[in-house]
Order: sequence, then structure tokens, then C-alpha cells
Amino acid sequence: MNKKLFFILLLFVPRYTEAEIKLPALVGDNMVLQQNTVVKIWGHAKANSNVTVKVGWDTRVYKTFSDATGNWEVKVKTIKGNDTVYEMSISDGEEKNVKNILLGEVWLCGGQSNMEMSTRGFANQPLHNAIDEILDYDYPQIRFFPVRRAFNTEIQTDVVGEWRLMTPQSVETITTVGFNFAKIINKALKVPVGIIGCYWGGSRIEAWISEEKLKQFTKVEIKPENLNTTFANRTPTLLYNAMLHPVSSFTIKGCIFYQGEANVTNPEWYLKIFPELVRNWREQFSNNFPFYYVQLAPFSYTNMGWTSNGTEVARFREVQQQAQASIPNSGMIGTADIGAESTIHPPDKRTVAKRLAVLALTKTYGITAFNGMPPAYQSHTVEGNRVLVSFENPGFGLSSYGIPVQGLEIAGADRVFYPANAEVVRGVKGKIAVWNDKVKTPAAVRYCFKNYSYGNLYNSYGIAALPFRTDNY
Repeated sequence: MNKKLFFILLLFVPRYTEAEIKLPALVGDNMVLQQNTVVKIWGHAKANSNVTVKVGWDTRVYKTFSDATGNWEVKVKTIKGNDTVYEMSISDGEEKNVKNILLGEVWLCGGQSNMEMSTRGFANQPLHNAIDEILDYDYPQIRFFPVRRAFNTEIQTDVVGEWRLMTPQSVETITTVGFNFAKIINKALKVPVGIIGCYWGGSRIEAWISEEKLKQFTKVEIKPENLNTTFANRTPTLLYNAMLHPVSSFTIKGCIFYQGEANVTNPEWYLKIFPELVRNWREQFSNNFPFYYVQLAPFSYTNMGWTSNGTEVARFREVQQQAQASIPNSGMIGTADIGAESTIHPPDKRTVAKRLAVLALTKTYGITAFNGMPPAYQSHTVEGNRVLVSFENPGFGLSSYGIPVQGLEIAGADRVFYPANAEVVRGVKGKIAVWNDKVKTPAAVRYCFKNYSYGNLYNSYGIAALPFRTDNY
């Protein structure tokens, strides 16, 4: 072939690479978009070009113009979700299709290892009923996007990951709390559910907050030796930059969060910085979404040099509860009955997910058939050698389901605590009487106020009561 003919033929070779629409990882096949709202669709196209977006649930054509670097975005209106599967086409002259889209409820799952824990469990720390969890996989209306672990000193714009369908293989590797939460929401609301998993085991809360926000409270120092997978999850801002910020353009309904074990040594600091994380995330998502989180479960914390009978983490749980006052549109669930003295990763994740889902159904979705808020200490009075403790959110009454209430202690002025007896006060929905015959003049009552303690007090809906103390010793 002569050179002249070769160059003529080159003129007819299509140059697709220049025109290729590129989408962020979250905007892809199998995704779930938040229903009944306006969502952002964004990506990269040819520079300074017309971009059109067509969606299967709407006849309108959304138009925009890419900037000098090829970036573009449009706001797309969504409708109520059902079992209909949709497609989306995006074009800048060359067309790209996104397939198998559902409309429904999208929730972000954040935190550390107890949120991350899948049916595989961790080394010598299995999940309850792991096989049953894996076999209960057939939920075609649930999709999951796991954000791959990443860290960076600079703000990133995309993550690595893809929307996954539910199979035995995928269920084995995703958040058990998130998947069970999604199952309950899906069944109760009869709409698809998308879960975005953004977590890293052992991560400190500072790693999930922007540098700008952290600087208001503390010096942000990132040392070169922290820039590796060993320290990244404990280094300020690194996970926010690489994992949280890039997903914040995607519209979500709310967030469930399970974190704190990495911060237990400084509860007073956590009380200050935890509400700031929520504000930071809401600002970044431009969405005052509901935020529901898990109180740390009972554990001996011998790995910290503490003991089951210590109160170091009891104080941290108290701080988690106090933080609700500084976090509007939030709620916390208790775990006093499902801890494990021998492992920081309690194996019962289904109960955690159920309580989070019930909280969401009550507070976010307006289901009034039950109250998903946990019973919480309200006030107390002393009558002789008994202390009468009143609770918020008792439902139709408190119960220990026919066995003695465990986890209670009582003390006199000497501050020596004894295991306490208790009974539900008849005729009153939210009150128990607490006593020990050794304490003639009681001064304080505590419930599960230890690093590890088992409690079995519930309201009429089976929601576990939160730990408390009436003293401030």
C-alpha cells in the first residue's frame, strides 16, 4: 500500500476516544437513584460540547453544555420507584447508555469494622447464622455500591467501585448491617433500595472529616509515614478526601453509621467532633439527611488494657447519647443486649440492622404503628429504699420478658454499687422500681454502665433500653 492511499484511509477511521462520554463510578449500570426528587447526573464529554440526557421514566430531554475541560452536569427529576427497570442515554454526539436502573431509596453506610463486617466475619470472629444470611440473598430490588478503600491528601472526584446485584457471592462480601437494613426498608416500603458502603475498619473519626472543618478544632498534621494503608484510616482527612467527598454528588435519602471504637480513649473530644462530622457530610451532600447511628456494644476492652468492669467505654457510650442533642434529625440505637465480652465485633448484626431500620421507618418514613426510639432514662425519685426510674419511649410498657432485669446497680452515699433488683411498676407504662436490701438509703442507679454488661430491658416493641446512670461521679 502506498503512502498516499494509507493517509486517505486514515481520514475515514472514526476517532471515538475524543467523543467518549465518561461517567463517575456511581453513575453506572444497575444503579439505584433516589426517587421523587431531583438528582444530579454528571460526567466528562468533549470540551465545549452540547450534552443531552434522556431517561426512561420521563419524556423530556435534559440539555447542558460541557465546559472547557469537558465536565458537565444536569439535574434530573425522578418519580416514585417501583419494580420497573429503566435506561438512560447520554450523548455529546456519541451516545453512552446506562442500563438496569431502579428508582427507590438510597442510603449511605459509614463507619468502621462493625459496619464493614460481612457474612465472612473476621478471623475467629464469625457472624451469627452466616449461612442463613448468605442464602437469603434473593432481593432483585436491592443494589449495593462498595467504595473501594482509598486515601489521599488531596480532594478526589471519583472512587473505584460498581453497583452490584445481590448474589450469594456478593452478599458474602458486603456490609451485613447495610444489607439487612435494606431488606427491611425494601419490604416495608415496597420500593428498591440502593446502599453505598463507605467504611474502613479501625478508622478514626478524624479521617472522615474535611481539613477545613477539622482546623476549627485541632491542628491537622499529616506525616509522611501516615501515607500508607497502615495509618491512613487513622490520619485526619485522608478518607474524607478519597472516599466520602467523591460520592457526595450522588443524592441519598439518609445515612446509617457505626463507628467509635477507634476513638474510645477520648470521649470528651468525640462529643465535640462527632456532631461536626455530621454537619460536614450534610454540607457536602447539600442535604440535611437523617443520620442514624449505633451505640458501641458491650465488650471487655482488654485490648486497651481495661477490664469488663471498667467504665471507660461506658462514658463513651454516654457521650454518644449526649451527642444527639447537637445533631438535629438524628437517632441512636442501643446494643446493651447484643454485645460480646470476648470480641469487639459482636456477631449479631441482624438485630443492629433491624433497630436502625425501625428507627428510619418511624422517624423518616412516618410509620406510626410503632415507636422505633429506644427507651431512655428520663428521671428518678427515691421512695424509701427504692429508686423509681422513669423512661422516655416506653411504648405500651417496659418488660424483661418474664425473667429478672439484668444490668442494674444501685449505690448509697458511699458510692459502692451493688447488683440491683428491679420490677416494672404496674399501671405505669414507663417506670421501674430498683433496690438492693444492702442499700437502705439509695443515692444512685446505673444500668449497663460498664465496659461489658448485659442488659435485658425493653419497651413493648422489643427495642432495647439505653444504658444510663443517675449520678455524675
